Amino acid sequence: MGMLGQYVMVDEDTLERMMEMDGAELMDTLEKLIEGGSEHYDIDKLWEELHLALTGVSASEPIEGDPLSEAVVGVHVFEVEEEDGFFACTEQDELEDIIAAMQQVDLDTLETGDLEEALRQQVTSEFTGLLDFYRRAAAAGKHVIFSVA
Repeated sequence: MGMLGQYVMVDEDTLERMMEMDGAELMDTLEKLIEGGSEHYDIDKLWEELHLALTGVSASEPIEGDPLSEAVVGVHVFEVEEEDGFFACTEQDELEDIIAAMQQVDLDTLETGDLEEALRQQVTSEFTGLLDFYRRAAAAGKHVIFSVA
């Protein structure tokens, strides 16, 4: 995978419209939302390392029903062509379980294996940033779209 990951908060109407879009339209819509001031979180290329640290497996093998896996890659995957990227959403009512699971994580015991200390610190920082983003999304009653392009 190794592509750039990004999370964007969206309201119900926007999510419903996006569910009908193809990959190119989804990417254009997300870019317009960000340019228009929608709250977002860029995880860059560290989403794969974060998924591995939280679950012990690659993000290319998401674990359905695992809130820590879903925290990184989303819950509901959009059906788009692989070359258009990856898009998934986490609905507002699913954020509480994900936040609760993330709050139980002991950052000192993340499965970072033989990662360099600097990279381990970056993964920890991304985890903290993503948790904060999810808390803000839940407080605002927003859904979250995760994209990789």
